[in-house]
Amino acid sequence: MSTKRLYSSQFKYEALMAYQNEFLTISEVLKRYQISEYAFNKWREKFEKEGKSGLENFSTKKFYSKEVKEAAVRDFLSGEFSKEEITRRYEISSRTVLQKWINKYNSHRELKDTGKGLTLSMTKSRMTTWEERIEIAIECLENGKDYQNAAEKHKISYQQVYLWVKKYEIGGAEALTDRRGRRKEDEELSSEEKAKMEMKRLERENERLKAENAFPKKVRGNRKEAKINQVRNEAKYIAIKELHEEGNITIQLLCGIADIQRSSYYKWLKRDASEREKQNEEIIQVMKEIQDEVDGIFGYRQMKLQLDRKFGQVNHKRIARLMKFSGIQSVIRRKKYNYKYSPPQHVAENVLNREFTAEKPNEKWVTDVTEFKYGSSKKAYLSAIRDLYDGSIVSFVLGHSNNNPLVFQTFDRALAQLGEDKPLIHSDRGFQYTSNQFQRRIGDMGLIQSMSRVGRCIDNGPMESFWGTLKCEKYYLRKYHTYEELSLAISEYIHFYNHKRYQKRLNGLSPMEYRAKAA
Repeated sequence: MSTKRLYSSQFKYEALMAYQNEFLTISEVLKRYQISEYAFNKWREKFEKEGKSGLENFSTKKFYSKEVKEAAVRDFLSGEFSKEEITRRYEISSRTVLQKWINKYNSHRELKDTGKGLTLSMTKSRMTTWEERIEIAIECLENGKDYQNAAEKHKISYQQVYLWVKKYEIGGAEALTDRRGRRKEDEELSSEEKAKMEMKRLERENERLKAENAFPKKVRGNRKEAKINQVRNEAKYIAIKELHEEGNITIQLLCGIADIQRSSYYKWLKRDASEREKQNEEIIQVMKEIQDEVDGIFGYRQMKLQLDRKFGQVNHKRIARLMKFSGIQSVIRRKKYNYKYSPPQHVAENVLNREFTAEKPNEKWVTDVTEFKYGSSKKAYLSAIRDLYDGSIVSFVLGHSNNNPLVFQTFDRALAQLGEDKPLIHSDRGFQYTSNQFQRRIGDMGLIQSMSRVGRCIDNGPMESFWGTLKCEKYYLRKYHTYEELSLAISEYIHFYNHKRYQKRLNGLSPMEYRAKAA
């Protein structure tokens, strides 16, 4: 294991002067003097602030209060500051010292004030009499509790002097009596004492077996809070707390079975919820409200776009995890139907060729017709045209019959808002789109017609995708008894889809917001 190298103040000064006066680059100075960039920058900062005296090495131990340690650790865990920034901000001697505090905090141990004036001079233990302990305690109190001086004078350890003084203050001279005794040998025990000891041993063994049997069952239980809080070993902490309260099993025994420190358990017991845990609870509540508002249609991707507007950037993995833990789930999309082939009157080539991106509005359109059921056995048909630039629905018509007028009316509504653009219009090989009438309308407007290949639904993927989204997020959620109910629901959803359904591929904007930016 390598040790930390100690540089003299003269060496530091020479390295700094080489950089300033010899016009060397930092990398050249680092190579010449075999030092790290972090150390060199630290010397520069101290030299600029305190001059040459700032380069001196100090052997005395630096004092840090408990409050400073906790503030430094909290700043690092917040992710807003680097270790270098924190060491400068709190005047910490090195990043290693800060890392030790972080490790201690993460292992649920208490951060304490740094000891002042304590030297760890080890002294070989020696026997002392009762009168000698009294004399040392009184002498230390008369000298203002100078434990270090008393330890050096009487050749005993610092800890012994400290404990004797504390005991003397609480219980007087009697408290310094050596009460250590020896344990009786087995041959010296009476039969009654042996029976009592055996009974206690069996009771302890029975309690341990009971705890070992109950503990795994508690840990295997439902621990959603532990996962949301993401506190290490919290499932074990909760199991220890419950078994101690329900079965009156000692904390020491349960911590031994769980293989954790008692201090860690007590620190968890007294801990307050972190800012991240509080935000997780708030995110879950907002997600439940959003899911109720949209009838449960959002998965974690749509939920991220919604939450980004309220909380800023939230990681999609965090949202998926919180949705899973809180039972928030999107409705499941149903399987698509297989479509039958029908002989066409007119067929166009697959000009679109699955190039589903467009550089500007009204460059590429896709269109199709889908079926809905309402009432007992009635059917309605929806025809729509979608712009591949932003995914918006340009026009749509709902009718009672799947016929040419339904498609022609949809086409005419789209042309009414087209202007001078001449988009490519792609469809499948449905009888309306292969009809001579539709082909003449395309030719009269000077548009380019494109058709999917036989049995290749993915050639018209964007339109098929919209049908799936519409039915999954609106149609399948309830029964529609009348044509008017169905028509109103579809109109409301398409307006929602165009104006309020934000999409990740559109930089978190709705289709109409994205279209407005292009304009």
